Amino acid sequence: HMVDYLLKNVDCEIFGAIRRISVPNYRNIKHLEKEKRFNFIKLDLNDSHSIKNAILDIEPDYFINFGAQSFVKSSWDYPEQTFNTDATAIIHILESLRRFAPKCHFYNAGSSEEFGDVIYSPQNEEHPLRPQSPYGAAKCAARHLVRVYKESYDLYAIQGWLFNHEGTRRGFEFVTRKISSEVARIKKSIEKGEDFEPLRLGNLEARRDWTDAEDFMDGVWKMLNQKTTDPKNYVLASGEMHTIREFLELTLEQAGIEFLKTGADDKEKYLNEDGQEIVKIDKRYYRHAEVHELLGDPTLAKEELGWHPKGSFESLVKKMYNNDYNKDS
Repeated sequence: HMVDYLLKNVDCEIFGAIRRISVPNYRNIKHLEKEKRFNFIKLDLNDSHSIKNAILDIEPDYFINFGAQSFVKSSWDYPEQTFNTDATAIIHILESLRRFAPKCHFYNAGSSEEFGDVIYSPQNEEHPLRPQSPYGAAKCAARHLVRVYKESYDLYAIQGWLFNHEGTRRGFEFVTRKISSEVARIKKSIEKGEDFEPLRLGNLEARRDWTDAEDFMDGVWKMLNQKTTDPKNYVLASGEMHTIREFLELTLEQAGIEFLKTGADDKEKYLNEDGQEIVKIDKRYYRHAEVHELLGDPTLAKEELGWHPKGSFESLVKKMYNNDYNKDS
């Protein structure tokens, strides 16, 4: 999304950093293969030499780091890897920028998970950092590193808080894309008269502030180009909060699947009009320490950056479901 935004709005050469993986997965950037201003470079956030070499070779004017182990549930399974990728790597980036590209504008992706066990809503830039997962803790550590390097070396270094950003390129392990893709699968099976496995979900009452990821790109770019020697960090969010249940039921409605709810808590089920189980609660998907609600306050970003989200919660759900339903299977 960031590359698409830059190609449309900025006349610059763009480098996309990719790490070596045994099975390449470039589905989200396949449409960029023939773009003359877009180049691949090899860079692994867990390899300080590759970070330093990339910065030495390119001498970038901007460095935008969206790279992370960003799946909250997996951060409990791989806490050390999560911290190395999401926090320790930031030291290597900042050190290399300080030494070899001190005029570069650096943006590191923050997260609403930094607020964690929230003490007031909505959460603004002044809310304390109270993470509830290794992922959230790593992002908090990165935030402090960015601040320390900014203040100590006069770097243009910021870390914005991006609340949940969803869309048609979201990973299938994230709950919104899991819902949109699985409901599309079930809908196709119903149309064909085939049996199907139900969609398995965890806590349906967790509430989040969801925004179309494409809408955030303009906000990130505005954060990177503040006309000041002391740039601020901003919250980007929709300012609305919805439950996972709302996302699920709106997706089912978009699919035209009528449903009946039975049971309660972890015994709850969603059945279609033929009595087939379409959604089942699975305790495996509950988190160790649940963040029950996150709601962002984007007031400062709107007033000072002139940033506003374009889409709505309803348009996001519709967009994601239609994309997955119309995909070749």
